[in-house]
Amino acid sequence: MPTITAKPFDQDMQTILSELNSGYHAGELSRRDISELPNDIYIIEADEQMAGYGVVWEYNSGKELIHKAETEYFADDERHFEKDFYIEVKGQTDIVFIEALDVLKEFEGNGYAAFFMNWLKAKYPNKKMYVYSLEKSKNFWYKQGFEVVGSTVWMSYR
Repeated sequence: MPTITAKPFDQDMQTILSELNSGYHAGELSRRDISELPNDIYIIEADEQMAGYGVVWEYNSGKELIHKAETEYFADDERHFEKDFYIEVKGQTDIVFIEALDVLKEFEGNGYAAFFMNWLKAKYPNKKMYVYSLEKSKNFWYKQGFEVVGSTVWMSYR
């Protein structure tokens, strides 16, 4: 049975991520300044091996998620395409943003991402969740109960 373990998202963890041969976000996360990372990273473990990881941010206000989106996801000249995102998020409170959920290639297809999402939903039963969805992962998010936010690539749960 897999487990989820919170570990400090420090330089040692960044080194581990930099050495992974798979994991869509690993390279990017391994190069970020520590100030741009949450305190913890959630490791999905199977038989005492890292099977994947999740990077999750908790926000008290939608304005915090908007700030992150504007600095890391939106190009200045394309923000007008994200109107539906701004409308939905700006008044929200108690938000969880799933920045990354990666299952390592050798562990794919075993339900670890779904296991992580069930764990996350139980951990935050009353919080609205958001994810910036890649086209290739959209079906996974639909299966998890997420819906597209207007005409954007953002998806929300609850």
